[in-house]
Amino acid sequence: MGLMVHSLEGIPEGHHRDYYIYLLDYGWNEPLSEALKKNFNRMATLASEQKNAVVIMPTEVGAHFSDQVLSWHSINGDDADKNDLLPAILVTNRHPVEFKQRRDSQIERIADDNLKLILFPLKKYCKDTTEVIDLIQKIFLNIKQENDLDYFSIKTEKKKGVGGALVDSIIFEPNFAGMGFSFNKFKKFLRGED
Repeated sequence: MGLMVHSLEGIPEGHHRDYYIYLLDYGWNEPLSEALKKNFNRMATLASEQKNAVVIMPTEVGAHFSDQVLSWHSINGDDADKNDLLPAILVTNRHPVEFKQRRDSQIERIADDNLKLILFPLKKYCKDTTEVIDLIQKIFLNIKQENDLDYFSIKTEKKKGVGGALVDSIIFEPNFAGMGFSFNKFKKFLRGED
């Protein structure tokens, strides 16, 4: 079983966005995943207002996918269960058509030369759905307004080829002590300019 993404065909290959926001779960019903689903319309609206992002959400009839970088049990070499990585909000530069190519292809590897992942895990940092909604609003408002991510700090940063990392990735955690993460660094990271 892989992660679920809805409507891989919904965004044409030539339709580019600065980043793509995926709501990741593992297809199980639980309160944190339900909070993501219930707030999808709000997140999609916030992302579409800037015309630089798109939000993709799992549904009951979503497309399962799994590759060497992302699956329900491993994200860029990290054990998803052990590290409480799912459910999560994933911000990446990977177009949905690439997930479709991986799903439909018999080829084990498709080049991930420029793939960047930014993950906001929910389980470890949100005790209930109210906290999930609060976290979602902070993430999306900061992205929409291009503000620094004041409420987040880097928990883990991995460089491709180092320590088992297949791609460059950042895992954020809530920040309770001041300095956050620069939005300019956020954009540069996704563009591969870091």
